[in-house]
Amino acid sequence: MRKPNGYGSIKKLTGNRRRPFVFLVSQEGKQRPLAYFCTQIEAEIYAADYNKKHNNKILSGHEITFAELYYRWLPFHTDKYQPAKTTLCSYKVAFQHCLALHEMPLRKIKYHHLQSVIDDVKRKGLSYSSCKKVRSLLSLMFKYGIIMEFCNKNYTALLNLGKNKAVRPHKPFTRQKINRLWNNINIPGVDTVLILIYTGMRVGELLNLTTDDIYLRQKYIKITKSKTKSGLRSIPIHEKILPLIVARMQNATGKFLISNHNGKAYNYSTYRQLWNKIMKQINAKHTTHDCRHTCATLLDNAEANENAKRRILGHATGDVTDIVYTHKNLKQLRKAMNKIK
Repeated sequence: MRKPNGYGSIKKLTGNRRRPFVFLVSQEGKQRPLAYFCTQIEAEIYAADYNKKHNNKILSGHEITFAELYYRWLPFHTDKYQPAKTTLCSYKVAFQHCLALHEMPLRKIKYHHLQSVIDDVKRKGLSYSSCKKVRSLLSLMFKYGIIMEFCNKNYTALLNLGKNKAVRPHKPFTRQKINRLWNNINIPGVDTVLILIYTGMRVGELLNLTTDDIYLRQKYIKITKSKTKSGLRSIPIHEKILPLIVARMQNATGKFLISNHNGKAYNYSTYRQLWNKIMKQINAKHTTHDCRHTCATLLDNAEANENAKRRILGHATGDVTDIVYTHKNLKQLRKAMNKIK
């Protein structure tokens, strides 16, 4: 589509650049760059918004595409909800799975197009979780599209993901394996596994902990970054792992509780390398998420209060009575946690 005079232009710059696309406008006979972008679509969106605001120019006959909706929705969603980096990465991957839709105008996208994307993800052998992430992205995008009046239908609730077949069912650490961890406490990183087991934290929550999130005097950990709203919580420090956390606090060389000798925080990839070495050392085959299952199992075996257990693990509850009327303070949560032996 030919753009009107004075609309501006988009060029791709040479070289290996993080943002190779630039939007330029003519001023006093010279082209002046206004902004740089990672993709051409982002540049096109900026150009359209700029001309609508400054020049009252709108491209006639333009139909918003799936890709344009994504690049309009993403900054809106990020500003409003402040999702974690891992969540943003999952959106990016899910968007890539929707490649067949990228250039399609929204008004032409029907149910069978969306279901075809889900079916293609399954044919690739990807997990049920991957299908859910794609559906979640589609749902968020089309809800935004309806709000902005870019489209008037959202078919995502009708999508069929198939049955959830666990590739590897989670299993808790046995008492023997937990004892083996305690017996190998001097091995680097073993303390982090025990902290995960005796707190029920997600590994991402552990890696995001700063020393400011640890309250040694009151003996609790405050989770300020989590994948869910229910995950924002306070966890009492079990008496067994208190010395481990004290040692981490004393030896911290940066702001993060769990870091390498340079004070640099672990990301999930580097921590998994450490995890795999530990599992090999104790002759075990567990994932990091098995620690949460272990904590839940230990609390259940100790007959801890169900409501306290959910709050320790950061699980949402569907019970209105629990949400509105039941309040568990830190003292009660600590009593439930210390039932674990």
